[in-house]
Formats: sequence, structure tokens, C-alpha cells
Amino acid sequence: MSRTSGTAINVGQSMPLAQSDIAQTSTIASTVLVVALVAIVAVVVLGFYRARRASDGNERYQALVERTTETEARLADVAEATLTEVKGLRTDLRAAREELAEVKQRLASLEQLLSQIG
Repeated sequence: MSRTSGTAINVGQSMPLAQSDIAQTSTIASTVLVVALVAIVAVVVLGFYRARRASDGNERYQALVERTTETEARLADVAEATLTEVKGLRTDLRAAREELAEVKQRLASLEQLLSQIG
């Protein structure tokens, strides 16, 4: 019975509505939990994927560094060989210039002798 009006309240009618609200709330809560769980799993999987990809990138970077180091070593060897060859060519050029100067001097002496003879 109601306190103010004195009429009887039927409690049986409000129970199905309460159970329906509880069922809806339970369904919503379950859905939210599933969505949260899926989001957490997705974040973890994405983290593993990024870590693996970064690891692969690091391995490729290390391989590139090794190749670059080898190439630099080969270039240094080639540069040293070229420098040695250039030094040898300079020595040969000096010798050729000295010889040319000597030939010019002899030629000048011969011209002088020819001019005295003729």
C-alpha cells in the first residue's frame, strides 16, 4: 500500500522492468569489457609488431654499416695504391726531365760545334 493514497502497489509489474534493466546493463558492461580486452590485445600485438620491425630495421642497418666499412677499407686501399703509383710517376717524370735537360745541353753543345766548323 502507498502511504499517501492508501492504494495498493503491484510489485510484480516493476520486477520484469528491473530485470530487463539489469540485463541491458549486463550486456552493455560485457560489450565494454570485450571492446576493452580487444583494444588491449591490439595494443600488445602492435607493440610486438613494432618491436620486431625495429629489430629487422636494426639488423638491416648493421648489415649496411658492415658493407659501408668494407667499402671504405677497399677505397682506402685503392687510394693508397693510387698514391704509390702517382709517386712513382713523379719520380719517372723527374728523371725524364733531367734526361731532357741533359739532351738539350748536349744539343746546344753540338750546335755550337757545328757553328764553329761550318
